[in-house]
Amino acid sequence: MTLVQLEYALNVLKTGSFQRAADNLHISQPALSMQIRKLEEEVGIRLFNRSSNPIKPTTDGELFLERAQEITKGAKQLSAFFQNLGSSYSGILRIGIIPTLAPFLVPLFADQLQQKYREFKMDIHELITEKIVDGVRAGDLDVGIISTPIHVYGINSITLFYEKFYFYTTEKGVKSKIEIDLNEINYKKLWLLEEGNCFRDQINNFCDLIKIRKNKDFDYRSNSIDALIRIVDSKGGITILPELSTLCLSAAQEDNVRIIHGKPKAREISMIVTKTHDKERLTEKLKEYIQSNIPKSMLSSAGLEIVDPEINPGYS
Repeated sequence: MTLVQLEYALNVLKTGSFQRAADNLHISQPALSMQIRKLEEEVGIRLFNRSSNPIKPTTDGELFLERAQEITKGAKQLSAFFQNLGSSYSGILRIGIIPTLAPFLVPLFADQLQQKYREFKMDIHELITEKIVDGVRAGDLDVGIISTPIHVYGINSITLFYEKFYFYTTEKGVKSKIEIDLNEINYKKLWLLEEGNCFRDQINNFCDLIKIRKNKDFDYRSNSIDALIRIVDSKGGITILPELSTLCLSAAQEDNVRIIHGKPKAREISMIVTKTHDKERLTEKLKEYIQSNIPKSMLSSAGLEIVDPEINPGYS
């Protein structure tokens, strides 16, 4: 059994096809099939059900490949560990960040970090929470930055900061108030992100969303905080913004921001890594630069009601 054979089998698992796996690996399909057969003969089990389309692992194969993924990742981590023993912060950190955070967070720290550490390369991907968690677990991402808490096997979270929620409105009836009570909202005029977004799911936890979009003459389904701001500016109504997004508003737009009445509601933002993650030094430097470049008030959860994003621990 070799690491190469394990990598081949994992590529078949990932693509669901011997031909696509061979293309990814830049080898012929017969050569790939031969290596998989040798691996199956050595371990004494059939790894894949070749009659399915796409190719699926057998029950025993799924268990074997889960362990194989840990082993191959461990081998990569061992190599990265030695690279990280040097004094310089060099290497690539593959980072996944949720879309409701990335446009507002990345400009705060990225340029300053790379000006200081020229060899520190960041490969940043704007992805939904599920893809970030899966990417970190599979080793395709080194670190994810998402809303937590999270209870998923094999994942550790490192808290970065806390983001309060604010109302953004151009409605004269409520704009005249410093604080707006949730019970005062006209839900027909509340604009939110598309269903399935974790930020949207958090708002579900403190708003009565049954009335949302009922009898609306104009429906706008978006995955962008910026788009929500623009739609309120042009069509009126009200939306809910995370704190960092309010730092990017113009002076005129800042006048549209209102506090949510009651105990401040917030989301917890954390880095997620695997329990045996490598590139610890790069990860720690990333954490340092993020925390040093956001408002200090956002580093504490004192007095806040943290809204759970309810990340499903069951997905793979």
